[in-house]
Amino acid sequence: LTVVPALASAEITVTGGATLTYGKLDGAFGPNDIKEKGLDGRLNLDFGNGILFGVQVGKIEMPVSGTPISLEGEFIALDAAYKFANGMRVGAYADRLTMGADLSPIDLNLKTNGLSVGYEGQGFDVEAFVGQTSISPPLFGSVDIDNLGVAVSYTGQPGLEAGAAWLRADLSAGGASQNIDFKGVAASYVFKDAFIVYGGISKADFFISGSTFDTTGLGIGYDLGATTGFGATVSLELANTDFGAGTDMDAVRLGLTVPFGAKGPALPMNSVADSILNPRHGAFNAALT
Repeated sequence: LTVVPALASAEITVTGGATLTYGKLDGAFGPNDIKEKGLDGRLNLDFGNGILFGVQVGKIEMPVSGTPISLEGEFIALDAAYKFANGMRVGAYADRLTMGADLSPIDLNLKTNGLSVGYEGQGFDVEAFVGQTSISPPLFGSVDIDNLGVAVSYTGQPGLEAGAAWLRADLSAGGASQNIDFKGVAASYVFKDAFIVYGGISKADFFISGSTFDTTGLGIGYDLGATTGFGATVSLELANTDFGAGTDMDAVRLGLTVPFGAKGPALPMNSVADSILNPRHGAFNAALT
């Protein structure tokens, strides 16, 4: 936050934002609900000479009411790319997702590295990537995870952003292999220069266990800058995840999003729609998140 004004004065294009989250989830732990507190940030820099750089950070705490259990997660990602004059770009990325619980001395760490290629033009942005994920501590011995995915978005109409993502993780160990797929569609629309509506549907298939997570989210936000002069979007999202076999989880999320380098309503980074329009580089990472 401190360096953003200096970067803007140096004529570097700055985009992104930060979202503060408070939410409640019901259904995952029987009669016990889960509180959700988190902070997500994203900063993208365009140096005007073809060089692009981005960083994402996130932290979430999810205490389970009536129990000493608290689930926690942290995420950090770096990416760099070079954009050619014809709209093509090539890049590289490195992600780290850490998840754990208060009562467990072991945290699950997923480190992902890879390469990407993309194209931007005529309102479309398409990106494909390949990479590998390492897990520590090792689960069930040595597991190799190869990632690939494609994401596409469209912003050619004022106020509209729509997109889709398909991600696959190939897990192999001891000669056996299984897949995890993550796919989804999402959209957001700004109207009356102060409101934003957004929604998304995603599906995560864990072929290794036969499990499926189907998630749907719908939300609305309001830009406080329209009345107070303070550029921030307050938002409310209702979401549901169906785990199959009659088990599901309902979520209610409040958010406060401060955009960087832009004015008007911003898509909250705690939303189902954002997880599809700005997907993780890996189906395993996206499904866990």
